[in-house]
Amino acid sequence: MSAAELTLLLGADSLLGRRSGVGRMTWQIAQHAREHPEIGTLRLLAGPSILPPDWLDGLEQDGEAPTSAKSGVRDRVGRVPGAATLRSAWLRRRLNRAARGLPEPVVYHEPNLIARPFDGATVLTINDLSWRVDRGFHPDRRAAWIERRLPGSIAQATRFVAISAFTAGEMTRELGIPRDRIDVVPLAPSALFRPLPQAEAEATLHSHRLRAGGFVLSVSTLEPRKNFDRLLTAHALLPDALRERHPLAIAGGAGWGSALEGEQAERALRAGHLRLLGHVVDEELVALYSQCSAFAFPSLYEGFGLPVIEAMACGAPVVAAATTATGETAGDAALLVDPLDEHSIADALRTLLEDPSSAAPLRRLGLARAATFTWEGAITRLIASWRRALAA
Repeated sequence: MSAAELTLLLGADSLLGRRSGVGRMTWQIAQHAREHPEIGTLRLLAGPSILPPDWLDGLEQDGEAPTSAKSGVRDRVGRVPGAATLRSAWLRRRLNRAARGLPEPVVYHEPNLIARPFDGATVLTINDLSWRVDRGFHPDRRAAWIERRLPGSIAQATRFVAISAFTAGEMTRELGIPRDRIDVVPLAPSALFRPLPQAEAEATLHSHRLRAGGFVLSVSTLEPRKNFDRLLTAHALLPDALRERHPLAIAGGAGWGSALEGEQAERALRAGHLRLLGHVVDEELVALYSQCSAFAFPSLYEGFGLPVIEAMACGAPVVAAATTATGETAGDAALLVDPLDEHSIADALRTLLEDPSSAAPLRRLGLARAATFTWEGAITRLIASWRRALAA
């Protein structure tokens, strides 16, 4: 191994199930790191396993991992009193022992907030602080779990990564992390996300009973933070004919809490004004982004807002929340709205749906904006962060 190369231990628990935003990020880091000339050795930390990079080749399209990676010590130890302490000590010994057997220098990067115990250089990504800002954004049990474990992760970290300038500010304000220890590394769309011609998208549209240019799209797990009930209310404020021509289609699996469960959602479903598509794989998502009449993302809180950039990369005109990191991510390439004001959301949608010519400039601006976010650039910034951690 040359002096320029380093060994990367990458936390990969988010690849053990369907890939959410963190899983998408981790997948891209892993894929680019395994090919980068400055990464001599890559190991993936998934559950109790320390895996070579070719483990990635066995992942299914939607991110489901092989069963063997999900089982083992966690299940057995979880039933023992004092399980968390036992497991922490076991993981520390195992990870330290593995690191000693790998070419130096070795850096551990945890992309999902809570680091596993390790005595070497550690870089910790904090994607957002939504659990701290509003306890209604997460189940109490999840928020409590984070609060118990986060102090140890912060104490262990040599450096930190934020996925937006907004999140970096939140980390300093809420967690007291000095700004000069935080590196901002924005996310990016994968190369799969690009404008897809209608002919190539038709099979996906047909399977979901949608027509090209004839639906408003939103994408995310169904949970309170994503603000789908206000989006539905805004959609209901549109003129009847416009709502008939452009139903609201939401792609995303069930999350937690109450979202789209009331009488308004039931009426909209019966009338065909609301279409719940469930989880869709990326190939379908590209088709939906490319052929929607507008993409709406009025989320109440985001650390970055990856669907905004994915939609722009596919040429969709975007309506997005002006608040938290979403406004930063969208820049001047979207119609920015107050996510708490249904009329603000409805007015933006009506602008795009009633006058399709108004969408053309947004499509051009969005494509140009998305092109500034690349995983090649992100990996370059991450490597710089890892090297700073090793030099600390």
